Amino acid sequence: MKNHDKIPPYAMLLGQVEFKGIGGFQESFVSELLDSGIKLKKLKTAQGVVTGIVSPIDYRFAAVTARKHGVRLRAGKRKGLYFAALRYSRRAGLYAGFMLFCLILSIGQSTVADIRITGDAPEAQIIEILEECGITRGTPTHGLELSLAEQKIMLEVNDVAWVDVSCVGCRVSVDVHGATPKPEMLDSSQACNIIASRDAVVVDTVVRKGQLIAQKGSGVQKGGLLVSGTVTDGGEHLLYLHANADIIGEFTETREFFVPYNEIVKIADGEETQFKYLVFGDDVYPIFFGEAYVDDALYSEQSEKVTIFGSETPFKLITGTFTRYRDIDVTRSDDDCLYELKKQKTDFEENFYSEYEIVSAIEKCLPEKEGIRLIIDYTLRGNIAVQQPIEVKLTAETTAEQPVETQ
Repeated sequence: MKNHDKIPPYAMLLGQVEFKGIGGFQESFVSELLDSGIKLKKLKTAQGVVTGIVSPIDYRFAAVTARKHGVRLRAGKRKGLYFAALRYSRRAGLYAGFMLFCLILSIGQSTVADIRITGDAPEAQIIEILEECGITRGTPTHGLELSLAEQKIMLEVNDVAWVDVSCVGCRVSVDVHGATPKPEMLDSSQACNIIASRDAVVVDTVVRKGQLIAQKGSGVQKGGLLVSGTVTDGGEHLLYLHANADIIGEFTETREFFVPYNEIVKIADGEETQFKYLVFGDDVYPIFFGEAYVDDALYSEQSEKVTIFGSETPFKLITGTFTRYRDIDVTRSDDDCLYELKKQKTDFEENFYSEYEIVSAIEKCLPEKEGIRLIIDYTLRGNIAVQQPIEVKLTAETTAEQPVETQ
C-alpha cells in the first residue's frame, strides 16, 4: 500500500475530486482514510450516503479503501491543474509549437515602428537628434541609445528642464518639459535700476542695494522707477550700483470664465484597439502586424506576468490599449455650470496666481442665453520688482560702483 504520509501537503491545490459513497460501513471507511493521513474536505454523512472531496493523488487510495469496507464509491466533479494538464498531456504539438514560438521571439529582434513626441519642444529638431543617435523607424529596439538621446536633447534644445526618452514595445516616446520662465537676473557686477512690472500701489519695500524712489503708499505705473542704481557719494561723484530689492505691490485684475449650457466634449469611451507585446529580459517583441497607433484616441498600458499551469515564466505581456474619443453632447443645469466655473477658477488660481497673495476676489455670476459667465475682480499682492540695466559710458579706468564726475 502506498505510504500516504509522504503525500505533499499541497496535493489538494493541484486538483480536487468530489466523491459519493453509498452503503457499506461508512464510518470505518472514513476513519481509515483519516488514520492514513488523507485530507478530506466538505465531508458529510446523511441517510446512508457519504460525500466529500479529496485530491486526485488520494482518490485511488480512497477507492481501494471503500471496496474493503463495502462502500460503493463514485467520482463526481473533477477540477484543478492536474486535470488540465492531463487533458493536454497528449498534445505534444501544442507544447512544441509554444517552445518554437518562444525560440523565434528570443532570436528575432523587434524594430521601432512609431515615434511619439509630447511636451514643449520643436518636433523637427527632436527627430533630427534621434536620427543622430540612430533612433529611427525600422531600427532594432534592442540596444537603442536612449540615454544618449536624452543628453543631446538637454544640451541642444533651448529652455529644456526635463526629458524622458523611453521605448515600450515598438514605440519610442519622447517627453520634453520646458523650463518655467523666470525674471531675467542680471550679472551682479552690472549696474541696474529696478522698475515696476505692472501698475500697482507699493505696500512694502525691502531695499538691499540702491536708492528707494517709490515710497510705501505711492502708486506706480508699469515701467516706472522703483529703486535707482545711481547714487551720489555725498559729493560731486555718481556711483552706479546693481540695485537689489523686493517691492511688494498691490494691484487688481479682472478675469472672466464661461461655461455653456450645451457643449460637445470628447470622452475616451469609444472603440478599443489593443496591441500586445511579449517582453523577455530587455527585449520587447510585438505580437501583431502593422503600426501600433490609433488617431484621436487615449493610450494606456497594462502589464502582467506570463504563467503556465500557475507557474510564473520569465516572460511578461504588455497590452497597449487605444480608446477612441467619442463626441458627446453635454447639457448642463445651472448647478452644473456653477460647479464647472468653480473648478475653472480654482485651476486658474493654482496655475497663474500661485506666486501672489490673493487679498480679495469679488465674484459676479451673469446668466446668459448660452450659459453662465463668472467675472472675478482680484486684488493681489506680490513682488513687482524687475531689474533694468543702466547704460553707462565708462572710460578704461572707470567701472560700476566707481565714482564718475558729473559735468
